[in-house]
Amino acid sequence: MERRVRITMASVLLTLAVIFTTGCTTEKQKEAAKETQQQTEQTPEDKKTKVSEDDAKEMQKENRYRPLMEAVIEAIESDDAGKLYELQESADVKELALSVRDGEHFIYFPEEEDNSKGIGFYTFKECSCKQWYYGDYKDGEREGKGIWYYVSRTEDGSLYKEVYNGSWSEDAPNGKGRQLIAFGDSVDTDKKFKVKNGLFYGTYKIKEKLDDGTIVRGKYKLKKGKYVTIPDEALVENKFAVPDEPHLAIAFLYDENGIARSCRMVYAEDITKGVKHFYQSE
Repeated sequence: MERRVRITMASVLLTLAVIFTTGCTTEKQKEAAKETQQQTEQTPEDKKTKVSEDDAKEMQKENRYRPLMEAVIEAIESDDAGKLYELQESADVKELALSVRDGEHFIYFPEEEDNSKGIGFYTFKECSCKQWYYGDYKDGEREGKGIWYYVSRTEDGSLYKEVYNGSWSEDAPNGKGRQLIAFGDSVDTDKKFKVKNGLFYGTYKIKEKLDDGTIVRGKYKLKKGKYVTIPDEALVENKFAVPDEPHLAIAFLYDENGIARSCRMVYAEDITKGVKHFYQSE
C-alpha cells in the first residue's frame, strides 16, 4: 500500500513539473494543477477534521429530530394513525421531507447503534407520500422484524392507513407478515401473507357472503403479487356461466341457474398485491 502511494505522489509531482515548465498551459490546466497540489499537501489531520465536521453535522441532525422520532415510535407502537398523521403535518416532518426527498431516507436509532431497533422516514420519487419503518436494522438496512406504516387522508377527509407487520431481509419485506388496510373504521384488508421482495404469493382461502346472504367459499392464488386467473374457456368447460361484467375470471363462479357455487375474488381490474412501494419496479 505504501509503495502505491509513493508512485502516485511521484507521478503527480512529475505532472506538475511538466505543466509549469511548458509555456502552453491554459488557465484551466493551471487551476487543475493547483487543486491537485492542494490535495497532495492535505495532511491526515486535515482529513480527520473534515470527517469530524461531517460527524458533527450528522449528530446535530439526529438531535434536531430526536423528539419527533420518539413521538413517531410511540404513535406506531400504539397503532395511533391519527397521531401519526398529525406528526406528518408538523413543520419538523415537512422540513425533514425536504432534506430526504428524491427517494432518500433518514434513520434514527434510540440505542445509537446501527445494528439495533430504529425508526426510519422514507420518501419516494414517484409520489409525495411520507412512509415510516419501525423495527430491526443491520448496517443501515431493514433486517429482521419490522412495521411499515403509511397514513394519509382520502378526498372526503377519512383517515387511510396501510400497515405491514412482519419479516424483512435485504432492506425489503421478505418472509411472512400481516397486512392491514383501513379507511376510517372500515377494514378493507386484514390478512397474513407470504412475501417475496414486497410481493405476496401463495394460495389463500376465502369466505364471502353475497347480498342475498349466500355464503360462498373458495380459494385464490397469488404469484409475484398477481392473481393466477382462470380463462373464460375453463369456466365454460366446467359448466359455469361467464359473468357479463368486466372480470379477471377469478370472480364468483355461477352455474347455469345463476347460483354462486365457488369463489376466487371479485376484481374488475388487474391489481398487484403487496407492500406499498416495494413492487413499483416489478
